Amino acid sequence: MNSIIYHVGLTPPPKLDYGKFKICHHPVLKVEYESINAPENIRDILHVNPVVLVMSKNAVIGLEKWLHRYDIDDTFFKGATFWTVGEKTHSFLKEALQISSSYPKIMTGDGLIDVLVQNNESRVLLISGSDPRKEFIQSFNVAKLNYFHFPVYTTQVLEASDLSIAFRDTATNFLVMTSPSCIHGLKKNLDIPDLSSLKTKIITIGPTTSEAIRQHSGRVFRESRMPDINFLYENLDDLIS
Repeated sequence: MNSIIYHVGLTPPPKLDYGKFKICHHPVLKVEYESINAPENIRDILHVNPVVLVMSKNAVIGLEKWLHRYDIDDTFFKGATFWTVGEKTHSFLKEALQISSSYPKIMTGDGLIDVLVQNNESRVLLISGSDPRKEFIQSFNVAKLNYFHFPVYTTQVLEASDLSIAFRDTATNFLVMTSPSCIHGLKKNLDIPDLSSLKTKIITIGPTTSEAIRQHSGRVFRESRMPDINFLYENLDDLIS
């Protein structure tokens, strides 16, 4: 019998020939796009020339919906310097909104903050979800970066996920976790207090998610060398061997 890989993140796995693995996408999260910020609030922030930091693909989508909601044209951010955490968000921002951005060589939140500090930046407009990681916000404070949080979406647990029915907790199966938020959805859908009881091997997309797994008493079997879903699945044999 083929091993089952339960992919619980929002973004589905790429369509590849996985051979001996059966890939099952059971998202345990949902996204709702919303923002309480009016254009004049953000315009006031832009007057002090902050770096505009876009944290994820969902942040790009949320920003796009916000611009459309208020019928704002592409000159609103004219002259602003944009950064993203990684190449994928950088490319999606360019594709969706024709906004050019930079991203750090070390494509993590800490890698980005290091670059901002090296560039002597002191002000940031943070475009993200409503609940960014506490550790990330603490890093802003340690680095003495002043930020204004511009949330454009919320991530919520999808309690009606079919994972609870399909899941078979055996040592021959695998869980792919693509963000720390997946942990809360997984615990809710499997009705478990933490991850300590899981026999299924956990594969993570990167160090941030791995650390969150450990904080919830889970064991990380493998971690992708790059925080990218396509890279993870393209190198699945190496991760699982």
